[in-house]
Amino acid sequence: MTNIGKEFIDGTRYPDYSTVDLVLRKPEPLHELPPKPKQEKIKLPNPKKFKVPGVPVRDAIERWELVGFFSRSTIDLKELSYMLWCMQGFKKIVAETIQLRNVPSSGSRYPLEIYIVANDVKGLDTGLYRYLPKSHSIVAERVDSGIILEMSTASMNFKVMTRAAVTFLWVGVPYRSVWALGNRGYRSMFIEAGHSCQNLILAAANLGYDVFPADMFHDDLMTKLAGLDPETQHPVYLAAVGKVERNVTIA
Repeated sequence: MTNIGKEFIDGTRYPDYSTVDLVLRKPEPLHELPPKPKQEKIKLPNPKKFKVPGVPVRDAIERWELVGFFSRSTIDLKELSYMLWCMQGFKKIVAETIQLRNVPSSGSRYPLEIYIVANDVKGLDTGLYRYLPKSHSIVAERVDSGIILEMSTASMNFKVMTRAAVTFLWVGVPYRSVWALGNRGYRSMFIEAGHSCQNLILAAANLGYDVFPADMFHDDLMTKLAGLDPETQHPVYLAAVGKVERNVTIA
């Protein structure tokens, strides 16, 4: 077995920037994947007008624990809107190249797309959706009740996935970062999924939901489920969101 971890670290050291595609004046990749033909945008409620209970950061952090079972729960569009905005949404768009979002990104490249498997989301049919941060909207990639079982199978049969109200899938489009940062951009892609998921954990805590993050999944099955291009798009991280009945509360 080769030392793939060492090879990855060595291969993603900071490059000679004179060799990156940005400097070589190659076309810049799109900042987000556009909707496909005939896909209609579903505008989400304005997250800045949504009143969220104030939960101290310490309580939110101490509240989190790895869960193995969700109670049946339903998320509404305002709550979904708020979570997505915290995970990848815009604070401000100054210019096409100056984008201020709620999560950090090396070189402001933002190489992640967020897909949503909606199980119990009020106002949405069961299926797969994709978030468009710039317009704060979603598009339906696939409306299909069978996708919940597919998600469970693709995610190592974790039962928590079948009971989640919604499951988020982070998909990396590494060339967005590699274009400007060379192979170092691959490190950014994985690190930024962690930033985004931590924001989700804190946002969900404000709304009374629990989060089950997972990096264990069958890559090929997840790629097929989301209809990804295996050459340019890669599943990176998962997080299921739901509610757990608790007998104790944080004082």
